[in-house]
Amino acid sequence: MIATAPASGASQATTVRRRRASLIGLCALLWAGAAQALVVAPPPGQQVTARSESVVLVHDPLTATQTVVVQMMFDGTSKPFGLIIPTPQPPQVTVVSDRLWRAVRNRLHPQGKVRRTLDLELGSWIGGCALREVGDDPEATEHTDRGTATTAKATTLGTAAEPLHDWLLVNGFTVAPAQAAWLGRLRGLGWTLTGVVVRPGRTEGAPSPVLKGPVLAFTHAAADGPMYAAAHPNFALVASDDTPTPPLEVAVLTEWPVAPDSNEPADPFYADAITGRDVVRFGNDAGGLPWAFRRDGTLTAFELSRPTGLGVLRFVRCDPYPPRRPEPSPQLRAHHLKVPIEALLFVFGITFWAWLRFVRGRNTNRRPGIG
Repeated sequence: MIATAPASGASQATTVRRRRASLIGLCALLWAGAAQALVVAPPPGQQVTARSESVVLVHDPLTATQTVVVQMMFDGTSKPFGLIIPTPQPPQVTVVSDRLWRAVRNRLHPQGKVRRTLDLELGSWIGGCALREVGDDPEATEHTDRGTATTAKATTLGTAAEPLHDWLLVNGFTVAPAQAAWLGRLRGLGWTLTGVVVRPGRTEGAPSPVLKGPVLAFTHAAADGPMYAAAHPNFALVASDDTPTPPLEVAVLTEWPVAPDSNEPADPFYADAITGRDVVRFGNDAGGLPWAFRRDGTLTAFELSRPTGLGVLRFVRCDPYPPRRPEPSPQLRAHHLKVPIEALLFVFGITFWAWLRFVRGRNTNRRPGIG
């Protein structure tokens, strides 16, 4: 629940509204229990679990701006839910095309050649007519790991508690005390909150096991270098140390190499120079870029453990890394072919009949003539 000042006698309706929001939040905590990490504001009685979080930080020292591009993957759900994302300064929020993220993935995790496999399965037409499967259709519930798409609507909530409170109330979402305390600490440091309503796409039957979150771009002023708030406390009454947190991947594009400003050493899995032409080509593949950085720079990517406490990741300038690019991973495409036994028997019968005719014809030609 969001801590707010007691309502005065001038607005009794506001007091009733706040009590109703507190009741909704308490019900959600009692039903949801300890969900996994990320700044997720689910509706009462729902649990939304994050699978992964990928972030691209584009810091432009000439304009002292930073663009944060983030996409999250969730367990499948059909209900709308909210995301609360803090930024150091008021941002300009854009919901960009998924082509941008595919372009990022193709550069950081290049795909190799396609390897195709063929899986043959014998069946029976007669058996299929005589027997009927009981239960769900396996083909109807089969989904790929790409996940279903979503739509999103972003609202800038500022640094005060009241806009966040109203946004949660209007959309029917809630946050836990641990989340509210963390957001309050960031607001106290001048960070701005942005609320995003995520609506999963409509699907027939059960939702897909993987829900692909929207690709969001936040552009704001940043003179102190790349930074990102990555703590994201659990949705729980009491923080649990054994609650798994989703992996965090952060890529930084700026004029020079960077490293996390922490005591723990971090080794990038991708580090390479990028020219202005590469950036333009990257934008062509993505269908447009939400940032103005178009010159030579360096792209550095890390796989980091999620920080604790306030959890603000800061990146500082460092010595150049040797060029590092991951090896292309092969693309596996399996083809499933169902072959009926009756068809095999028919082909075998036709082949045997043709062989008999050939043998009989050859024997006839060899028979001596009568004269």
